[in-house]
Amino acid sequence: MKKILVADDDIDILTLVTMTLGMQGFAVDAVSNWKEITERVHQFNPDLILLDVSLGGADGRDICKKIKLQNDTSHIPVILFSANLEMGESIQDCMAQAFIAKPYDLSHFLTTIRTHIN
Repeated sequence: MKKILVADDDIDILTLVTMTLGMQGFAVDAVSNWKEITERVHQFNPDLILLDVSLGGADGRDICKKIKLQNDTSHIPVILFSANLEMGESIQDCMAQAFIAKPYDLSHFLTTIRTHIN
């Protein structure tokens, strides 16, 4: 079973995404506090990280870059998501694999995740 770590400070979105991915057969761990993301990545060892860009006190792009620059986590695909479409233009700068705009189309959302999961 493939594992996905979802990070979003909006509890409603976090719950919806967690349930959606769980119903698709993924093992999901969710984190709402950006300060816990690095620790959770090492504990959960996900096959993919779904990371909100705006994390209430932190920028998901900076967290993504940090994950991608560490030898032990650089292999993990990161998909950024945000309600701000302009955020999608900067995914190459932080080495993310993809960007999903909120609100997302469920079919596109799942296709993007399946395309990038190891």
